[in-house]
Amino acid sequence: MTEIRLIGLILPEVEIGDDIVSLILDSIRERNIELEDRDVIAITSKILSKSRGLLYKLVDIKPSREALRIAKKTGLDPRVAEIIIRESDEIIAAIPFKKLVEDNVIDPELLSRDRHRLLQAINFYPTVLITRRDCSLWSDAGIDTSNHPPGVYSYPPRDLDTIARELHELIYSRTGVRVGVVVCDTELFPFGSLDIARGSYGVPVTARRFGEPDMYGKPKFGGVDAIATSVCVAASLLMGQHAEGIPVVLIKGLEYEWDTNGVSLLTSSLDLSRALIETIKHTVKVLGLRVFTRLVLRQNKARCT
Repeated sequence: MTEIRLIGLILPEVEIGDDIVSLILDSIRERNIELEDRDVIAITSKILSKSRGLLYKLVDIKPSREALRIAKKTGLDPRVAEIIIRESDEIIAAIPFKKLVEDNVIDPELLSRDRHRLLQAINFYPTVLITRRDCSLWSDAGIDTSNHPPGVYSYPPRDLDTIARELHELIYSRTGVRVGVVVCDTELFPFGSLDIARGSYGVPVTARRFGEPDMYGKPKFGGVDAIATSVCVAASLLMGQHAEGIPVVLIKGLEYEWDTNGVSLLTSSLDLSRALIETIKHTVKVLGLRVFTRLVLRQNKARCT
């Protein structure tokens, strides 16, 4: 494999009840592109939400007592807090995003070219809630208002591995071509936003080559490339996060072993709580309790120069 081709597919504005597969295949035909076995379709979860009517209108939301409690402590709109509660299996952390920006823990210059718009956004979303949903971690349970009318939020479908398989089967039934399908969703990380795989069919989630020999025959500490997420990251270069209007990317030339395990098999097998506890225990053992405590309590940000 020496070349991979990414082709952005422009779709019309997706409405409730739209046949996503028909829209994708129509766009491919309009581009005079031949769909081939082992091509990959990367698709944003948002258009799946739109086509399935997975939408909330804030005017229709009545906050629960729990939502009001969380809103008071986080600065969130109580109605937004209510949607997050409804769509998450568990809230496990709260990131004080506004405070981190105001205290320059996160450099605002790295986030936006327009400070006024940045402040508008963080005033509305001062806290990011980290939630568990379908055994995966999501910020704010995956709800999203971007590129929706004001006051409208979409939320991702459940069991996106199954949806990826269904999309594959529909494409195969209409074209006779077997393509891999990866469902992508944007997540915020300390170093920026990344599109990650939330569902996959055909495309392996990881390479599973840990310990295989490197070019010198040594067992490699690594080789577990995140293939499905790499597909999403590459596709996001065309999809963008604003008004690009490219919710689907066709990828040609990617070599991969056909795999139907999906993202959920990996995420359900991870015991993050135990991993965190064991990591803290081992860190204390290696560094000592005094050093570890000092690291936890240290307020000043260590900057690299």
